[in-house]
Amino acid sequence: MTIAARTVPEKGADTRERLLLTALRLYAAEGLHAVSLRRISTEAGSRNSAAMHYHFQNKLGVVQALVERIARELRHIAGDLRSEQVPERSLRSACRDTLRPLLLLPGRQSWGSDAVQFLSRLISENDADIAEMINTMFAPFWQRVDQALATQLPDLPDPVRRLRLMFMTTNVLHGVAEVGWLAHTPLGDLSDFDEDTLIDHLVDYLIGGLQAPCRTAVNS
Repeated sequence: MTIAARTVPEKGADTRERLLLTALRLYAAEGLHAVSLRRISTEAGSRNSAAMHYHFQNKLGVVQALVERIARELRHIAGDLRSEQVPERSLRSACRDTLRPLLLLPGRQSWGSDAVQFLSRLISENDADIAEMINTMFAPFWQRVDQALATQLPDLPDPVRRLRLMFMTTNVLHGVAEVGWLAHTPLGDLSDFDEDTLIDHLVDYLIGGLQAPCRTAVNS
């Protein structure tokens, strides 16, 4: 899987763009709570230490701007891939089609690897305000995915299906963000897979989890 170089704003990028891409790089590398808005302004080369406040108001505004940027790019990639999708999709092909934009993002944009790492940070480091904002933005998408899974997995209780979907999301984001770790696992170097094969194995793993029998009673 492609691992792009760290985010570097293009020469001539406007102030807001430099600030945003600098924030993405720092948040991806160090976490959302380890980086101040003042530091982002400084590292972006702004002479105004309050530049971040001027453009984004606060950290929540920065996170929202980054998530919106990443979401736009994922939609663009998904649109490019739509012509390759078959009308009647199996559970496996539907999962593969849903995952591919995220997996292709690092190779599509110079900031793609940082974007995936940033999304991984959001899951493990977010607070209530960030979670509420993210959920509001992405609820329609996840509801569509959940409805599609309900059709494919009619015998799986709703709470279990939704829990597995959230497990799947967490595993995918963390796994793609740390894909470089495959070269240094306790079982040796497992990085010798091309991108398509790696996606296939990831989908196989996820399908196994989604289709596993439900062994625990679920309260209605």
